[in-house]
Amino acid sequence: MARAGRRPRLVVGDGAEGAADGAPFDRLVATAGLSRVPPAWTRQVRPGGLIVMPWGTPYSRWEGLTRLTVARDGSASGRFLELVAFMKLRAQRRSLPRYPDGLPLSDSSGGAWPPHEPWHPFRFLAGLLLPGVTHAVQDHDDGHTQWLYSLTDDSWTAAVRRGGEQVIVRRAGARRLWDELLDAYAWWNEAGQPGVERFGLTVLPDGAQDTWLDEPGNRLPS
Repeated sequence: MARAGRRPRLVVGDGAEGAADGAPFDRLVATAGLSRVPPAWTRQVRPGGLIVMPWGTPYSRWEGLTRLTVARDGSASGRFLELVAFMKLRAQRRSLPRYPDGLPLSDSSGGAWPPHEPWHPFRFLAGLLLPGVTHAVQDHDDGHTQWLYSLTDDSWTAAVRRGGEQVIVRRAGARRLWDELLDAYAWWNEAGQPGVERFGLTVLPDGAQDTWLDEPGNRLPS
């Protein structure tokens, strides 16, 4: 480093707090996955500067590598570039809530089976359209189970497909999570199955976050 003319400074502390005494910065590069952009980051990057980070939702372990440009009003906006997987920021790691025993169960059937492969772009999109939901896939010798868990109440769903095309859905709680997932899948198909690179993120000065398709303002359905 010294022979290259560089003098890096090591700061030991919580990365979510940034390094205020060195701001403003031209670039901020994060190497931990996150779902909420720390307010200190947009404050400490100059207007026109870049924040590059892995941003995702609790839905899966994959994030979108995101490049945000900071504006003069303190907001930041940019597109997702590709799917990546990083260790989560310590302060934003989640664990599943405890679901009560004895919830009434209901079963139904259906033929739709949204993509469940880890790197499939729909799985990333599903996290944008299903707030407060996490997802897991259980493999069987003759099929799969897609598990959906609500992080905001006691709802959960297990959709099982073994052998043929029939899907059996078992659910508990108030949220109809499988229906929400099918609605998201239908929207993705109607939109032309857009890839990750067509989606983007805007972080407002108050810390609120909006996701969009193709351009800021074209917000995703809630």
